[in-house]
Amino acid sequence: MPAEQTPQEALAIVLEGREQALEKMEYWPWWYDAGYAAACALLVAGQGFPAPIGIVCVTVAIAILVIIMRKWQARTGVWVNGYSPKRARWAAIGLGVILMGLMLFSIWAGRMQGLIWVPLLNGAVAAGLGVIGMRVWMRLYRIDVRSMP
Repeated sequence: MPAEQTPQEALAIVLEGREQALEKMEYWPWWYDAGYAAACALLVAGQGFPAPIGIVCVTVAIAILVIIMRKWQARTGVWVNGYSPKRARWAAIGLGVILMGLMLFSIWAGRMQGLIWVPLLNGAVAAGLGVIGMRVWMRLYRIDVRSMP
């Protein structure tokens, strides 16, 4: 902090920077929703398929998430993992628990019962829930950041 700057002025600069960062997160492009939905769908549906197909699904899903992360970081200058801050963490954990349940159901139905349509349906459900969960997380994240002292 420069000697001529008061603590109040320094705090105002920090708060302005926080708002500018949050403004960049008010809108996200179609590819973010589409990519996240596809990744959730592949992670869930892939569990119900035989090993080679399931491994490819998981690999593609992880690649999609990495691409989303890098593009978003280049666009906004920041990347925040889903497990922080505190309030938003619960949205990520809740979505994770739901997706894990769908994965387990895909394994049971697809691999053990031979019902390949069930993992496909679970993947479609996961895609929709992924987008909803991501939007809930983003809303809670903004509330958390704005309420920080």
